[in-house]
Amino acid sequence: MECIKKILIVDDDIHARQLIQKVLKKLDSVIFLEAENGKEAIEIARASQPELILMDVVMPGIDGYEACRQIKNDPQLKSTTVIFMTYLFTDEIDDKIAQVQGDDLLRKPVDASELYFRVKNYLSLSMPPRGDPAKAATHPIKAIASVEETTVDLGKGFLYHYDLKCIRQDQRLIPLMKQEVLLLEILIDYKDRIVSYDQLLIAISEESMSSVANVRTLVKLLRSKTYSELIKNLNSYGYQLAIHKSIKDA
Repeated sequence: MECIKKILIVDDDIHARQLIQKVLKKLDSVIFLEAENGKEAIEIARASQPELILMDVVMPGIDGYEACRQIKNDPQLKSTTVIFMTYLFTDEIDDKIAQVQGDDLLRKPVDASELYFRVKNYLSLSMPPRGDPAKAATHPIKAIASVEETTVDLGKGFLYHYDLKCIRQDQRLIPLMKQEVLLLEILIDYKDRIVSYDQLLIAISEESMSSVANVRTLVKLLRSKTYSELIKNLNSYGYQLAIHKSIKDA
C-alpha cells in the first residue's frame, strides 16, 4: 500500500493556500493541511508530522523563520522539508533561512510548474512513516560486494555507482531519481570544467518541466544526499563537480 504523505501549507492568505493546493492536487497519495500563521504551523506540524511544509515568511505573530526554527529543533520534525515562499530575494533572506535550517526558497507569486517540480522531488526524498527504519530511503548493501561496476569516488566516503545508478556511503545505498542521475553524470563527465545551465538542461531534457530553477533544485537535492561542497556554484554561469580523485573500477 502506497504511503500517504502530508503537505502543510502555511500562509495567512487563504487564496494563496487554495492556489497551492490546486497546483499540487495531481500529486499521488498526498493530503493537505493548512495553517494561517506560525503558531498554528508549529502545533499542526507536531500533531501531524508532515513530510513537507510550504512556509510563508511574513505572517502575524510568529513569522515563518521562527516557526521553521522551532520545527527543525523538534527531534520528531528535524527531517521535515521546509520550503519558504516570499516576494523578496536577498542575501539577508538566504542567511536567515540557512540559520533556521530551511531547505529551499520559492519566489512569490509562485510559478506553478516550479512549485510542482520542487515539491514532487522533495517528497521523493522524504522518509517513510517514522518509526519504521526497515523502510528507510537509504538501503543497506546486500550481496553486492562482488559486483564489478565502474565507480567514481566523490570524496568524504561517497561513491557513485554507474551500473547501479546510485550513491554508496559506507554500508548504505542512496537511491537517485532519474534527473539526479542525468545531472550527476554530466557533472562527472566534465569534472574538470564548468558545466553551463544550458548544458545541464540538455542533460535532463528527457524529463518534463526543465528550467534553470529545476537545475538548482536538483543540485540542492544531490548536495543533501552527499555533502554541500561536492557541487560548486560558479556565479550565474553553471556548476562544477569538486572531485579530487579519479574514476576507478570497484
